[in-house]
Amino acid sequence: MRRSMVDAMVRAADPITEEEVSGWLRSPGALEARGRAATLVDDPAPGAPRRSRRRLPVVALAAALVLVLGAAAGAAAVLLGEPAPPQVKEDLRGVDVGFPADLRYNPDVAHARSVAATGDATLYYAELKDGGHCTEIVTSGDPRGAVCTTAAQVGAEPIELTIPFTDPVTLDSPVTIGGRVNASGVASIEVRYGGGGSDPIPLGDGGFFLFDVPSAHVQLVHSADFSIVALASDGNQVASATVPAIAPEPSGPVEDSAPITVDTISDGSDFTKVLGVRGRVNAEGATSLEFRYPGGATVSVTLAPDGSYDFDIPSERQGDLFHAPGTLIARDASGREVASAPVAAVAFWRAHQG
Repeated sequence: MRRSMVDAMVRAADPITEEEVSGWLRSPGALEARGRAATLVDDPAPGAPRRSRRRLPVVALAAALVLVLGAAAGAAAVLLGEPAPPQVKEDLRGVDVGFPADLRYNPDVAHARSVAATGDATLYYAELKDGGHCTEIVTSGDPRGAVCTTAAQVGAEPIELTIPFTDPVTLDSPVTIGGRVNASGVASIEVRYGGGGSDPIPLGDGGFFLFDVPSAHVQLVHSADFSIVALASDGNQVASATVPAIAPEPSGPVEDSAPITVDTISDGSDFTKVLGVRGRVNAEGATSLEFRYPGGATVSVTLAPDGSYDFDIPSERQGDLFHAPGTLIARDASGREVASAPVAAVAFWRAHQG
């Protein structure tokens, strides 16, 4: 599970006000909490590798909720401007499944096309009405999940980055880097390796790019941070994005030491609803857990001896976390609060992502 952070504003809200919600959304903890949504979908076949991707807005690893579906999109070289294959279009349409009409991206799927390519990968693009876009990378014929960026996010990210990966990640795992340069005045881009050296990255249409890290440099990006640098025609740096090393996954379960970890559960049909919440309380001294709804009502949550918890939201309250977050509160034996964490529907995070 990804590491989460807790903001004190949510801790004090009873009930949570609009001002406190807005304040928390501007906090560092908001990015992490947005990524902790789990959707109940069919598990992959036993032993099958888990395909996913890391989207890196400038410097942060950000999880996004996508349904990655297997497909045969074809691994042949793709000319830029070619229409997106059916599976890619299906994934692009899927970004709006489960969201109310006023929160849908509505990408122009009919005109989705290729904008960057390597020998074995293609980056497809669909425009949004607000000037943003949705993209999807296909590697070895396998679509890796759509990623959408609004116009506001485009303006805040000089360089967008998405890196598909397949678990388990090893020091020899191939690395494909995709994205778009949004900064103006850029004539070229390159990757600069943490261990020294660099490689030019060809630009595709509209500032998009796709790059397969050469085998000679693959271990460098797995062992050290690296950066994507945008340069002006005179060679001066215009923008850069630092990427954390794509480190191999540790063996065994990944421990999350956040005071309270939170996973929200949805069936994917309606992301305004939260069907249940699960996670673990790691805060020192915690002996009990309670959940406070946005309106102020509080219920006790069973805390297992190992600190784990798992509870269902009653059907009549499953939509309560769409307009504002609720709060999980851990207390010690004397009733003193030792940790708290916000809980909200996936649709809440999309509504407030700007």
